[in-house]
Amino acid sequence: MAELTRRSLLAAVGVAATAGCLSDDRPGETTGETPRTESPERETTDSTATARGTPDETTAGDWVTHASNQPDPDHAVTLENRSDAAETVRVRVVREATDETAFEATETVDSGVELDLYNLKEASPEGVEAFEICGELVEAETSTADASTTDDALTTAETTTARTTTTRTTTTAPSGRRDCATIRTNECYADAHVTVGEDGALQVVYAIC
Repeated sequence: MAELTRRSLLAAVGVAATAGCLSDDRPGETTGETPRTESPERETTDSTATARGTPDETTAGDWVTHASNQPDPDHAVTLENRSDAAETVRVRVVREATDETAFEATETVDSGVELDLYNLKEASPEGVEAFEICGELVEAETSTADASTTDDALTTAETTTARTTTTRTTTTAPSGRRDCATIRTNECYADAHVTVGEDGALQVVYAIC
């Protein structure tokens, strides 16, 4: 019985020692492999996300550059009155390269009405050209016409005074009564809208990419 007990004890000790070795090796191997596997994955994910963002920005920039250099003369010039009273507006379109007036008109527009006045393609631009579009409220023109028709009935002094007053009113446009904008005949620009707002102020409105 004593021998059997010693043998059993030695066998038990041997098994315990073997189990201890196996237990020590497994955690060591698992711990060493984990960071080597995860770290490259994080780096790859970050670099992939950065690479995906770059082409989108480049494509958008290339599209704007292309549109800016692509000729497109089809740009309408409209006149709209959003105020609650009729307004008289002078609209002028000037080719900036030559300072030539391509179009000029004075229109009285009722409240809530929009008119198509001009299209830049009528100026036959060569490639991409710049045109300045100006609008101005000119209700003082009525007094100019009246002064001309009654010129014979006025004295020389009165006529001079009337003409001086008319000139001063026309040339010194207060803020909100005159506005200008430059439109280029390319695909980046949209139509130009000379607009009298609800508050009576005039503004040239347009869109650009």
